[in-house]
Amino acid sequence: MRHSLIWPLVLIGLGGVMLAHNLRVDFSFWRLLGDYWPYVLILWGLVRLVEIGILAAQGKALPRRGISGGEWAVVILISILASSIWFASETRERLRAGRINLGNLAIFQETFEYPLSGKIASPVAPRILVENRRGNVRLVGGEQNEVVVTGHHSIMGENRAVADRVGEKMRLELAGQGDRIVIRTNQEQAGGEYRVESDIEVRIPRGASVECRGTRGDFDVSQINGNFEVISDNAGVRGKDIGGNVRVEVRRSDIVRLAQVKGNVDVKGNRGEDLELEDIAGVVVVEGQFTGDLEFRRIAKAMRFNSERTNLTIEKLEGRARLSDGDFEVEGLGGAMRFSSRSKDIRVSDFGHPVQIELERGDIELWPGGAALAPIVANTSSGSVTLHLPEDAKFDLNAISRRGEVENLYGPPLERREENRGGTIRGANGGPRIALSTGRGTVTVQKTAGQMSRKNEVTVPGAAKPPAVVER
Repeated sequence: MRHSLIWPLVLIGLGGVMLAHNLRVDFSFWRLLGDYWPYVLILWGLVRLVEIGILAAQGKALPRRGISGGEWAVVILISILASSIWFASETRERLRAGRINLGNLAIFQETFEYPLSGKIASPVAPRILVENRRGNVRLVGGEQNEVVVTGHHSIMGENRAVADRVGEKMRLELAGQGDRIVIRTNQEQAGGEYRVESDIEVRIPRGASVECRGTRGDFDVSQINGNFEVISDNAGVRGKDIGGNVRVEVRRSDIVRLAQVKGNVDVKGNRGEDLELEDIAGVVVVEGQFTGDLEFRRIAKAMRFNSERTNLTIEKLEGRARLSDGDFEVEGLGGAMRFSSRSKDIRVSDFGHPVQIELERGDIELWPGGAALAPIVANTSSGSVTLHLPEDAKFDLNAISRRGEVENLYGPPLERREENRGGTIRGANGGPRIALSTGRGTVTVQKTAGQMSRKNEVTVPGAAKPPAVVER
């Protein structure tokens, strides 16, 4: 629009700001621009809308583009320049005050520690709430009938006097009402300019249930008969000897380790790393994205893991399962298993229950635990499939490679046939159905001698044996 009001308004605005700068010494043009520059863009857009509305009311032709390419360049330039001015002004003020805190990096500040402590009488089975925004929390159950808190605040400030003022605002709160006891470090009272952390250890009655809330820091709970719950943005979580249910919900976590839990376990993580669950008596549900190693040992009831790319269900796990970025290994299934993933290499050993595997890409290797087989379905779109069968096993087997080789190293009653670009292996002697397939890759069926088991391995010279799984 050639005759726009934008540029006259811009000139008027600049002239007014410069006049104010000349008349008032304390007036800061750069500070004003850094704080209020978004209003320039808002005013610009409103003027353009009014101009287009006037043209439409007069019945004149509307412009094809409300803002020209040159004006868009000016908008981008103003945004970059004004944002840089704001950042420089804010940094200068913090430098003058001696405060720069970039994430976990604090410049021109020292760390000062202040002890904290408190105790309160408790019922036999209290419900304990712990709120600690930053820092580590450790709770241990015992035979006492009180809650005892010890630890310290860490405060980063320019000097001791400043840290003292911040520390006065962060009073430990320890309050009880009925069977509920609240523990708060009150870090929010310090404001957002100073970094504060609180590391505390809490001795609690063994019959307690614990609920933890935080933003960043680890939570460690052990020897309690009640429930254990953690909700945090970023936390490592450790729990051992828990008599009730466990619920963990974290956005980020470097480790979640739970052992000897008598109840159910529910873990949700958005960007977790390692996960370890061991000796869980209840149902296990894990949902979210984990980039590290997932270890499961001795899960008495059903367990389920769901992520964006992988879904796993096991009715019971007597041995061990390990899931990493590119591999899945499971040994000692106590119930049926269903597994699906986009890309994984899979090894399943020592099992006598139904197994179902669906892969888009990856190799599959199966070692049943003995001659008493269960139904098996294993499919991969791209990868090899290898089945190790005891020589006295009963089965009804149908294996196919649509584009690749098939190898019958087992012998009768299996028969190998080549078909088009692939082949099949078929045979039956009165056992359960076994269906193996690959879209592109090799299918191999071979013989193992004796009954392979975690508890009682039989070694026969020359016979294939499953790989050893090393407990960590």
